[in-house]
Amino acid sequence: MTSSPLTPGPNGPARGWRRPLAAITCAAAMAGGLLIPVQSAAARPADPAPPAAADRARTSDVTLLTGDVVHYTDGPGTNDTITVDRAEGATGAVQVQQFGDEYYVVPDEAAPLIANGTVDRRLFDVTGLIRMGYDDAHTDGLPVIATYDARTRSVPTAPSGSALTHRLDSIHGAALTVKDSGHRAFWNSVTGTSGKARTLTAGLGKLWLDGQVKASLKDSVPQINAPEAWAEGYDGAGVKVAVLDTGIDPTHPDVKDRIVGSKSFVPGEEVLDGHGHGTHVASTVAGSGAASDGVYKGVAPAADLLIGKVLGNTGTGQNSAIIEAMEWAKDQGAEVVSMSLGESVPDDGTDPMALAVDALSADGGPLFVIAAGNAYDPGSISSPGSADKALTVAAVDSADQRAPFSSQGPLTGSYGLKPDISAPGVDITAAASQAVPGTTGMYRTMSGTSMATPHVAGAAAILEQRHPDWTGQQLKDALMSTSKELTDSTPYELGTGRVDVAAAVDTEITATGSVAAAAYDWPHSAGDPVAERTISYANHGDHAVTLDLATDIPCDACTLSAGTLTVPAGGTGRAVLTLDPAKAEAGTSLSGQVDARDHATGTVVAHTGFALAKERELYDLTLELRGQDGKPAQGNVLVAPLGSDAPETYAVSGSRTLRLPPGNYVVWSLLDVPGDRSDSKAWAYLVDPETELHADTTVTLDASKARKVSAKTPKPAETRQTRFEMVRTTADGTVMRDAITLPVAVDQLWVSPTRKVTEGDFEFYTRWNLQEPRATYRTTHGSEAAALQGGSAQPTGTFTRHTAYAGDGAPADYAKLDVRGRTVIVDRSDAVPPADRLANAEAAGAKGLLVINDGPGVLWERYSGGTATIPVASVHRSQGPELLAADRRGKKLVMDNRGAPRYLYDLVSRHAGVVPDRSLSYAPDPRHDLAEVRNRFYSDRATSGHGYRYDIPAYGAGIGLDIEETYPMVRTEWVDQLSGGATWFEDHTMNDSRGTQVLSGGGLTYRGGEHRTTDWFAPVQRPAVGSAYAGPFRDANNTLSLAVTPYADAGSSDRAGIMESGDTTRTALYQGDTLVAQSASRAVRAGGRPAGTLPYRLVMDSARSAQDWHTSVRSHSEWGFDSGAVAGPAREDVKLLQPYYGVDTDLAGNARAGHRLTLTLSAATQEWLTTRTYADSATLSVSYDDGSTWRPTVLRRTGRGTWSTQLTPPKKPGGAVSLKATAKGSGGLTVEQEVIRAFGLS
Repeated sequence: MTSSPLTPGPNGPARGWRRPLAAITCAAAMAGGLLIPVQSAAARPADPAPPAAADRARTSDVTLLTGDVVHYTDGPGTNDTITVDRAEGATGAVQVQQFGDEYYVVPDEAAPLIANGTVDRRLFDVTGLIRMGYDDAHTDGLPVIATYDARTRSVPTAPSGSALTHRLDSIHGAALTVKDSGHRAFWNSVTGTSGKARTLTAGLGKLWLDGQVKASLKDSVPQINAPEAWAEGYDGAGVKVAVLDTGIDPTHPDVKDRIVGSKSFVPGEEVLDGHGHGTHVASTVAGSGAASDGVYKGVAPAADLLIGKVLGNTGTGQNSAIIEAMEWAKDQGAEVVSMSLGESVPDDGTDPMALAVDALSADGGPLFVIAAGNAYDPGSISSPGSADKALTVAAVDSADQRAPFSSQGPLTGSYGLKPDISAPGVDITAAASQAVPGTTGMYRTMSGTSMATPHVAGAAAILEQRHPDWTGQQLKDALMSTSKELTDSTPYELGTGRVDVAAAVDTEITATGSVAAAAYDWPHSAGDPVAERTISYANHGDHAVTLDLATDIPCDACTLSAGTLTVPAGGTGRAVLTLDPAKAEAGTSLSGQVDARDHATGTVVAHTGFALAKERELYDLTLELRGQDGKPAQGNVLVAPLGSDAPETYAVSGSRTLRLPPGNYVVWSLLDVPGDRSDSKAWAYLVDPETELHADTTVTLDASKARKVSAKTPKPAETRQTRFEMVRTTADGTVMRDAITLPVAVDQLWVSPTRKVTEGDFEFYTRWNLQEPRATYRTTHGSEAAALQGGSAQPTGTFTRHTAYAGDGAPADYAKLDVRGRTVIVDRSDAVPPADRLANAEAAGAKGLLVINDGPGVLWERYSGGTATIPVASVHRSQGPELLAADRRGKKLVMDNRGAPRYLYDLVSRHAGVVPDRSLSYAPDPRHDLAEVRNRFYSDRATSGHGYRYDIPAYGAGIGLDIEETYPMVRTEWVDQLSGGATWFEDHTMNDSRGTQVLSGGGLTYRGGEHRTTDWFAPVQRPAVGSAYAGPFRDANNTLSLAVTPYADAGSSDRAGIMESGDTTRTALYQGDTLVAQSASRAVRAGGRPAGTLPYRLVMDSARSAQDWHTSVRSHSEWGFDSGAVAGPAREDVKLLQPYYGVDTDLAGNARAGHRLTLTLSAATQEWLTTRTYADSATLSVSYDDGSTWRPTVLRRTGRGTWSTQLTPPKKPGGAVSLKATAKGSGGLTVEQEVIRAFGLS
């Protein structure tokens, strides 16, 4: 996990900005390739401006613990995509689940371990891992924490594929780094099977993500009455306080004389605070105020500081480093440990950091003072503040009102009573680290529970000085029971009150700080036992004190054993608080305090927090799972309340009963079934989209009632991808989406019929990508498909060869065979790995390898260790006997191999409302139901790449798998119509030794019966704004963010194109003649622009190697536009006049030398703008010597903003035509563009 400082921005905390995304659960499963942090207790910063235009859509690669590699592309708008490359040897599905902005990618083999709680689900939180810097580009290994079961007496050596970072004795565990390329080996070494269930091995109890934790005095110190304690001589002298944070500025006058020890637990960083959070916190504990003449003095200015740097200069740190630092602090003799940090997700006190706090506190101390967090809401306290022994600190303002950002209790899942206490945390001024770049002044002002925590840590130091013999628990109880009660808030909100240093120092009576919450599960009965909680009172004075006891809130369920209690001098007394659930309503969640008043004065001298939680109404939901034979089956079942963002996964063996509150639920499962052929491998998707739970209820998911889903095409086609989705929408539009892409091995899909829902909407959606078969062989019955394997050679043509059967394909099987020039047929076997199977065939002189599957479904294996020199394909198990019979007869095998498919089908079948109980075969008529798209891919040389047409729903990311392509190529594609606001997004990448060029187009729609021709990588490639990338805009903060893709092609007006490598681009922005921003990329950003409307000029120069690239080797573009302040809070597009060129060339990008040709020029602003501006005038010049000389052309207007001209280029082939265009439009819009070698001549 990630820990971070808990601090807000300078203007106070606010909820973090998030892109609005629906709550979605997606499960994607593919073969071959597929498609928390702990925060500091400073409150979150104010909503940031929308992100600036970026160089391109951001793609991050993340290697999961299982070895699977996830490619996550965060595109502009809704054009996000996810693909996954499976680990070597991995099988089964991969679930892609989306909850809001978070994407989890969970392989099947990890799902049961997550479900039983032995593997941390955050290890598969792809967006979280990227956010923590655990993507492949930023780390060379995945950090994990392993805790071991009680039977493992000592921490073993690091499992295969990992390295031991350090031991964590306090939690009987270890921090490990799963090394780069070692993920799969690690996974295999720590997991195994027990029966049919996957379990952890090697003595492991649980695997956690070693995430990161993220990281202000003049009025706040008097607010907690610290000066009164100083006056009595208590200022923390002689007490060691460990501050575990971002380090410290040891030269700052306020703290330089207080540091007695320090250590960095952040690899590669010294203790020096390059972030600023730690210095601020440390000076709040023990700062002298020297740089302010004592104005900003800390709470315990004479305390000694132990500085543990656990958060790096980015403000984040790993959990294991924090645990190690806690152990170090105790070893160094710290009596108090201040930790202004925490995770970002609620916790019940059982994660590694919380467990470490409790373990290290068990023998009397130190006292860990920890921030509650800045998550605003009830039930949002996170680790390590969730630890039972921690003194967990909430934040108040200067008027002792709860800071809005301060996290509240109860603890999730247990109703535990947290926070414990509160302190000032709003607009706190304390020392500023001078090591932070850009720091001005010796002090800075911050807000958050990070700022409240050191106030309490300083108070604890003073109290420790007053009572050096007290344990950490005694310090905690005293601070809580003597705090200032805040009658406007409950203990679940602010603990027992705001810390009062003077009261804690001067009191003669202390009490138990809080008692354990009394929690009762549904169903409730008259026989539910009462809860008895003992409260202890200690009299530290020299005379007996009589106390009057009462609760501070009306509470019929609360009874005290005595209304009056006399505590002898130097002695203790006890009272019992009885909490009776029979006198509380179901759904009760209350917290209050038992006040102890001095009978003589009527003054409250101590108080104790308590809580009563009586679970709300719950019912049995029994899940029954049945196979295709109608008998009980085993699998995982997902259950989600309608409209929720987090379904729960339950392992079900036949049946399982859950306890859930009343409501509307969605229940579904994905089950392995045999299918309708002897050798097919099928999945059954079983869904009940609406279960009303208002009494004990049974849901039966029955595969025997499922219907087969299939697609039929006019031409033979092999399935390259099949994805299906269940989409469940509430009445208010909240969406839950479960999307699954079949692995190659699964050749059938079945789905259960459903009933019509009564609340919201439901649909079932199937998406196919089918292409001309790449490999077939001929039989007496016709043509049979073979599945080309990963890494196979791909020769094209028809090959007629004798065959030879070589058993399992082991060397011994070839001993008496002459297979030279033949196609070898082998049986798949675990005894011969794929790489050996291939190597043996190649060594024997085979010209092809055909593998008969030994199991159900389609065999797909990756032949690693390099590209095969011969074609390798597989066939179904049922196809084997006929092949072997033909081999025995000596009959030749005729194989038809096709490289690039000449046609494909992108099909979508949508069932709105219900899945019908009938045939689910989809057979669209290409003449009426589909658009026919002639896709032409241009290249001057034979090269390779990949691409895909993603269907992008209105509510989430597109999921798919890039498919290999060869260029140049012409392909006919039949494309389905989409509904419900969905659009197509097409992306193609040309990748070879010259560099990587990417073209993308989004927002595409098609009509049935439509015919369309689309060109990719076609001349003239030039800079242009495209819909697939962030465009130019101005925001309400008067910031101009401008981005133009430098290699958009002639294929479409909304197409965008860039070079990911192999080019140089520079961009500059001028206001008039004044340069205001520049960059070595396609994007510039200029803030603080004057509000008035002024003329601007955007200049871009791009170049790529003329030796490597045939066309568009250099371009220069200048756009003129006027811009002023936007009218409202939303950002507004900046209009740019864009030139579009049209010229007929061959697929190599060449026109015919010496032949007359027509060239068109048009210019207009972005196609997607509500009001589009067209050019009023234009000019065009041509050059046949790469821009050395230019010739004007005569343009003839042919339409709105469109002109054409006739050219007769030189007769000599091998040259090129360069273009220089200008255009002007209304509103100050201009463009000048020069493209060298715009197209070639042949």
